[in-house]
Amino acid sequence: MSEAGTPTSRLSVQPTVPRSLRVGSFLLSVLLMFLFVWLLGFVLDDLDDLPGPQWNEVLARHEDPALRTRAGQLLAAIGDIDRQVARQSELQGELRASMGNARDAMSQFLSLQRSSLDQGIQTTDADKQILIQAQERFFEAQDRFEAANAEIAASNEARHALQEEQRTVQEQLEAQERPAREEHQQLYGAHRFRVAVFKLLFIVPVFLIVALVFSRKRQSPYRSILLAGLAASFWKLGQVMFEHFPREYFKYIAITAAIAIVFGFLLWMLRKAARPGRDLLLTRYREAYRSHACPVCAFPIARGPLRFAVWTRKGPRPASASETGAGPEATDDAPYSCPSCGTSLFAPCTRCDALRHTLLPYCEHCGDERSDAVVPAEA
Repeated sequence: MSEAGTPTSRLSVQPTVPRSLRVGSFLLSVLLMFLFVWLLGFVLDDLDDLPGPQWNEVLARHEDPALRTRAGQLLAAIGDIDRQVARQSELQGELRASMGNARDAMSQFLSLQRSSLDQGIQTTDADKQILIQAQERFFEAQDRFEAANAEIAASNEARHALQEEQRTVQEQLEAQERPAREEHQQLYGAHRFRVAVFKLLFIVPVFLIVALVFSRKRQSPYRSILLAGLAASFWKLGQVMFEHFPREYFKYIAITAAIAIVFGFLLWMLRKAARPGRDLLLTRYREAYRSHACPVCAFPIARGPLRFAVWTRKGPRPASASETGAGPEATDDAPYSCPSCGTSLFAPCTRCDALRHTLLPYCEHCGDERSDAVVPAEA
C-alpha cells in the first residue's frame, strides 16, 4: 500500500454494467452475428457459382448427331402435316357452308317452281338456268369437300407413319441418354464435392481461428464481437455440412459435434468447479460472506448476534436481545474460525489491528491488501 493510503495493486473486480448498456450490447451483438452470417453467405454463394459439368457437352459424347437431326426433321414434318390438316379442315367448313347455301337456293327455287306449275305458269329458260347453276355449285363444292376429306385422310396416314418413326428414333435417343445421364450425375457429384471442399477450406479455418481467438480473449471487453463471429462461422459451417454431406451421414456428424460441444462445456464447468480461478473464487467468497456462510464448507457463520440465530431456508433469523446475553461472544470484535472446517474467517489486520475478513483481499477499515487472501486451488 502506498504512503497516501492507496493500494499499489488491486485485484481486478468487474464493475457493474448498467442494464441498458448490457441490453444494447446484446442486441448489437445479435445484429453483428447476422451481418457476419450474411457476409460469409456471400463468399459461400460465390463458391457455389463455380462452373460445373454441362449437360449438352456430356450428351454430345453419347448421342448420334444424325439421329438427333432426324428427330428434328420428323418433328418438323409432323408439324407441317398438322398445319395442312388444319387448313383442309377450314376448307371443309367453307365448302360445307357453300353446299348449304346451294341446297337452300335449290329448295327455294323448286318451291317457287311448284307454286308456278300449280297456278299454270310455265318456268322460263332463265329460271332453269338458275337451277342448273345452283346444282353445279352444289356438286362442285361436294367434289372439293370429298377431295379435302381424301387429302386429310392421306395426311393422317402420313402423320401416323412419321409418328411411328419418331417413336423409334426417340427410343434410340433415350437409350443413348441413359449413359450420358449417369456420367453427368457422376460429374455433378464430383463437382459438388469440389465445391464442398472449397467451402470447408474457407469456413473451417475461419471457425477455428475465431474459436482460438475467443478462447484466448474470453475476458476481453470485446468478447461479444468474437462471440458473434464464432456463432456466425459455426452456423455457416453447419449449413455447409448439411447441404453437401449425405443425409444418412449428416445426422451422425451433427450428433457427434453436439456431443463434443456439450462434453467440452461440461469439462470446462467441472474444471471451474474443481479448480476455480482467482476471479471466480473471489466472487464465491464475497457471496458466502454476504450470506453469512463459510466460503469453504458453507457452514453457517455463528458470530456476534448470529451466534444465537435460528437458521432457516431464507437465511438466519436473529434472536432477541434477551436471548443473546451480554458476554464477549455477542460481539463481532473477536477472531472467528469455521467450526466445521477450521478455516480462519475473521482475524486482526496486520496494519490497523481491526478485525477483517481473512478470505477477502482488502481490509474494510484501512484498505490494506493481502495478496494471499484469494488463492486458487492447485491444478
